[in-house]
Amino acid sequence: MMRVGTLFAQTDTTLDSKVLQEVVVTATRNEQLLNKVPIPVTVINKQQIQSMGAVLLQQVLAEQTGLFITSNHGTGVQMQGLEAEYTLILLDGEPLIGRTAGTFDLSRMVVSNIERIEIIKGPVSSLYGSDALAGVINIITSAGKKEGVTSITGRYGSNSTYNIDGSTKIPYTKGLFSVNANYYNSNGYTLGGNTTSPTVSPFKAVTAQSRWQHNWTDKWQTILSGRYYEQRYNSYFSDSKGMIDDIGKEKDMNASLNISNTPNKNFTQVLRMYYSRYATDGEMRYQQDKSSYDASFFTQNYLKPEYQADWRIHPKHQLTAGVGYVHESLEATRYDDKMAFNTGYVFLQENWKPTDALNILVGGRFDTHNQYPSQFSPKLSISYQINPAWRILGSVGRGYRAPDFRQLYLHFNNAAVGYTVVGTKLAADILQEMQQQGQIKKVNIDPAQLKDLNAESSWSYNLGVQGNPFVHSTAKVNFFYNKVNNLIDTRAIAVKTNDLAVYSYVNVNRITTWGAEVELGQTIGKYWQIAGGYQYLRTRDNDLFEKVKRGEVYTKDATTKETRALTRSEYFGLFNRSHHAANLKIAYIHSRLGIDANARVLYRSKYGFTDENGNNTPDTKSEFVPGYATVNLAAAKSLFHQQLRLQATLENLFNYTDPQHIPIMPGRIYTTGFTWTFRH
Repeated sequence: MMRVGTLFAQTDTTLDSKVLQEVVVTATRNEQLLNKVPIPVTVINKQQIQSMGAVLLQQVLAEQTGLFITSNHGTGVQMQGLEAEYTLILLDGEPLIGRTAGTFDLSRMVVSNIERIEIIKGPVSSLYGSDALAGVINIITSAGKKEGVTSITGRYGSNSTYNIDGSTKIPYTKGLFSVNANYYNSNGYTLGGNTTSPTVSPFKAVTAQSRWQHNWTDKWQTILSGRYYEQRYNSYFSDSKGMIDDIGKEKDMNASLNISNTPNKNFTQVLRMYYSRYATDGEMRYQQDKSSYDASFFTQNYLKPEYQADWRIHPKHQLTAGVGYVHESLEATRYDDKMAFNTGYVFLQENWKPTDALNILVGGRFDTHNQYPSQFSPKLSISYQINPAWRILGSVGRGYRAPDFRQLYLHFNNAAVGYTVVGTKLAADILQEMQQQGQIKKVNIDPAQLKDLNAESSWSYNLGVQGNPFVHSTAKVNFFYNKVNNLIDTRAIAVKTNDLAVYSYVNVNRITTWGAEVELGQTIGKYWQIAGGYQYLRTRDNDLFEKVKRGEVYTKDATTKETRALTRSEYFGLFNRSHHAANLKIAYIHSRLGIDANARVLYRSKYGFTDENGNNTPDTKSEFVPGYATVNLAAAKSLFHQQLRLQATLENLFNYTDPQHIPIMPGRIYTTGFTWTFRH
């Protein structure tokens, strides 16, 4: 079964069996052939990333069908209409930590040493637990083949942005050692003529990553890897007293050790040890007298030992089982004490292939936690090969997302504005203390009801068809339906004597997302390729929609200016979700001449941005971000027997900007660069 992404990345040769035999690991936690795995998997390989001229991860994900890049508390990714906090980001199969308000900032990830990216849409909590409610994005840096290669890359572009990267892989008789280092510098940018603060601050970032793989015997192997990331930024803003400098740094480091044993061809066991630490440190001072405006720190630690076994008990049955433990701790300015989470889990998966055409995957995971109720996440996936050219896939599964430290233990008083935010575990005690001090005017919600915050959970359904309608063509269609319960929302639990609120968190909302995705690809002649994708998406806040149906939600008529009930047909859906999105990619690849050029068009229809009239839904023109399209170009030339690669890119050709709504879109951006490769 071919996929659109592979077709788009091929050179001027016919499609061969090597592509059909590509191996993926994320969907089942063990190696499976892409055309056999019963779950839709999108694979973005190194050649595709290179042809785009991308530097950061969000540039790559932004061009994938069904993914939207968001800018809420960092650059995140929205999947199947579910926000960034519901997508789990993995690095070589291990979770990346350091989320802000649930969002993992994709700008922390450079793509220079990425071999491929595997994307699973739909819940994968049956294997990965919390945060995999919408899906999983696994960034894989390890290469399957042992070859000696060293490369140096340099890029320069708009906003005085430059990037220097070096990497090497050194194979030896029983193993492979690799190391990669990247330096990324940008002067940032300011949109809309703003003089009070930059839209994106100037920053400098360093990333270093290494990996050592050694085969001690034909049955024992170890893999030791580590990554270090550090970013420093320098910004400014103003208040009534003057300009304020905002200087900070961010560090992210992790290390993992895998010990694998294969006593025979039917059994493999792996012991994994993973540690990660994420920290930020910021200081704000007035420019005039250097007095302190604010200072903050945040430190998160994550430790996970895990054991996994894969046992082929029969040619048609493969069993995967695992057990693990997670210890997570947090110290931060806005938390009264050091906080800790402890999670234990077991997972079990059976892959049954009763016939060559039918593949059935059934599994589940049980998580127990010291701060919220235990969770069980089952999943069933089935694929059937209708004929050599077409197959059908379907899956149903439960996903969940656990309450985070912020929702349970945050204690924040905004001295400048006057409101307070508290986690549910602390709400009762803090509210009682504030009442004794005479700070509370009115209590809206009994804080005793807030202590048992449940995990957000979903039931999701996917049904799709994949096939080859013509020679050298591919087609993928997938229908999805997600129903999420117990969404955690912010509520004003009390009113202070200053008439501002005390906020905490409650399980209230139920939302539904549904739609369809279509991807098509075609090779034209020897050198041309075309690929496109389209997503239709609808979303609903179920509780709010029931009120709309009862005529209890109001709007102002655009013509008469009178208040009236919002009709069902006028209900647009959740904020920041477009009904339509599409992409088109055209590539010309001539390997013999060393030419690689492509054009990509991205379109997104209008979406709700703000609620100006207080009815909790976008319904007037001023509450929407208008639809827009961007065009990206890239062209490269290889010289000296593929050793030197020269490339130029032009993003956002027509210089579209929307400073108010889309701060992560800086306008027209150009880069030029080179890569020199030594093979040894």
